[in-house]
Amino acid sequence: MNSSATNAQPVIQPPLAVRVVGSVLLGLAVATMAMPLSNGIKVILLILAVGGAMMFTFSHPYRRDVRTEVEKRGERYRTSVNQIMPLFPLWLALMILPAFALNSWVIALIVAVIAGGYAWMVYPHIDGTKHIRPMQN
Repeated sequence: MNSSATNAQPVIQPPLAVRVVGSVLLGLAVATMAMPLSNGIKVILLILAVGGAMMFTFSHPYRRDVRTEVEKRGERYRTSVNQIMPLFPLWLALMILPAFALNSWVIALIVAVIAGGYAWMVYPHIDGTKHIRPMQN
């Protein structure tokens, strides 16, 4: 196999269940802003969805492998800007959607699919596994 192709692949991949649950919950979080619910309920759902996504991701047992791999390289195990920046479009959607006062279950479903799909694509960046490359000998 081509060594450059091997080096392009992250050492650790987020488990499928973590990626699915996290993406669905982040999509739900953004979609709450388009739901026809009171603002108090929207905020509660938003906090529960984002908190659930992050808690499920960062408390999953695969995080031990991530930590071990990071520390094996002599780096500190911490959140980086590279993990936070992919969340910016989701945050921006959370801030902009209420201005449109959509309040529609259909629009909320469309927003959930789009936001969840985006979260699925960037999930390895969010959990930090995308940036762990094989060590050079």
